[in-house]
Amino acid sequence: MCWLRAVSLISMIFSASTYGGQLSYKSMHLTPFTLSALLASFHKVEVLNLNGLQIEEIDTNAFAYAHTIQKLYMRFNVIRYLPPHVFQNVPLLTVLMLDRNDLSSLPRGIFHNTPKLTMLSMSNNNLERIEDDTFQATTSLQNLQLSSNRLTHVDLALIPSLFHVNVSYNLLSTLAIPIAVEELDASHNSINVVRGPVNVELTILKLQHNNLTDTAWLLNYPGLTDVDLSYNQLEIITIHHFVTMQRLERLHVSNNRLVAFDLYGRPIPTLKVLDLSHNHLMWVEHNQAQFDKLQYLYLDHNSIVTLKLSTSHTLKNLTLSHNDWDCNSLRALFRNVARPVVDDADQYCKIDYHLEHGLCCKESDKPYLDRLLQYIPMTSVVEKQRKNEPCSATDAINSAQSLYHYITQQAVVSLQGNEQLEAEVNELRAEVQQLTNEQIQQEQLLQGLHAEIDTNLRRFRLSKDELARPSENLNKVFTHLKERHAFKLRETQARRTEADAKQKETEHLEQENIALERQLDNKNTMQILLRQLTLLKRQQIKQLLAKLSKHRPI
Repeated sequence: MCWLRAVSLISMIFSASTYGGQLSYKSMHLTPFTLSALLASFHKVEVLNLNGLQIEEIDTNAFAYAHTIQKLYMRFNVIRYLPPHVFQNVPLLTVLMLDRNDLSSLPRGIFHNTPKLTMLSMSNNNLERIEDDTFQATTSLQNLQLSSNRLTHVDLALIPSLFHVNVSYNLLSTLAIPIAVEELDASHNSINVVRGPVNVELTILKLQHNNLTDTAWLLNYPGLTDVDLSYNQLEIITIHHFVTMQRLERLHVSNNRLVAFDLYGRPIPTLKVLDLSHNHLMWVEHNQAQFDKLQYLYLDHNSIVTLKLSTSHTLKNLTLSHNDWDCNSLRALFRNVARPVVDDADQYCKIDYHLEHGLCCKESDKPYLDRLLQYIPMTSVVEKQRKNEPCSATDAINSAQSLYHYITQQAVVSLQGNEQLEAEVNELRAEVQQLTNEQIQQEQLLQGLHAEIDTNLRRFRLSKDELARPSENLNKVFTHLKERHAFKLRETQARRTEADAKQKETEHLEQENIALERQLDNKNTMQILLRQLTLLKRQQIKQLLAKLSKHRPI
């Protein structure tokens, strides 16, 4: 019988030893042997690597001799199905990696004989649902990776031993948080309900890109330090849902529908980073006590009119662009905030607005009344447009998507009977897959850029601020390079000035030398003339002496 059917069996890397422990094999390259023959020959295999072998199917008895295997790697294959009892003879299994396969479901009882399993990774498959009793026997499971599947149901609360979980990029609508999990990534789903028992161990929670509309469930997780709720549908955030938090350091709620953020003068004492950008906030002055204690505050792309900060604030970075500022408020704000703290600026202003400290603002004695009178006619225009256009493009798309999900989930209509509709669905699926691949590539590119930023920070011996965005650390590199460039320019200018002074001194000395040479030439010429004159005088004297001797009496 063939225990393992594969397109190509290239290599297996494993650790094994003989019964007596005298001979130890750390690695071996196999091509002609089957898996059963391999495991029958080496009775104490602990690590078996079957990554990237194009495995399509695994027989039920493939691991019949795998009693000692502790770590099993089967990534990057094309496995579509796992038999219910395939791991029946692997009781010591602790690590199982099944990423990048074509699994669409897990049979009941598949993990009933793997009580020591601590890490399971099945990311990038096609899993649609995980039944509630799947992990009933895996009482030691701590790390579960299920990202990039098509999951619509998985009850994580039924696995109380979990510490680290990743269910991002799925189709979940409900998130059940386990009682002891410490780090949970459920981003990029359709989650609108969060439930679960009180968990004081949870520190990092990533729920960006979901459909959350409230934060009342946060009361069950007082130990959170990092919460990302960006790209949801939140409209109001108040202190009531954060009163139990004593360790929260980073809160990201950008790209929501926030119209109110009010902590009622009761700041979260440990909060250092607060991202409220890309919302609909207008009034935030009640939060001055919280804002003064932050290190990083992002308020850009809102409708904020006024903002107050004290002179004792601790902000290192503040974004304020794309708001509806009142000029008097901006002037008062910048008396307490140094310009280097503000990290952004507006470029173009609307009519009746002008730049003040690099930000667009409007002069008004009663700013909020002015905005109210401004928004009333705008709202009326929008309402008229809605009456004239009862069905928008977005509504049509949402209706079509709802109909498609209803058809596919309820199986009311068979797509196979309509070739055109089936072709359109296949085309849409191909486009979705292409967009998913492009998104993965962009994320990999982004990770590469982050790594390059870290490399440059180390290269130029700059400290990395873990609480800041990567762009802030990149700005730190740019600032360092600008300062370095400016220093080099100053040094070059100083040397050039020194060289110019030396050149002028040389030219001056050359001119003095030329003048001295001219004086020397003049003196030489005068000397020659004097010699000639002296010679002439001597000749005249000789002539006079000769005449005198002729006329002298004998």
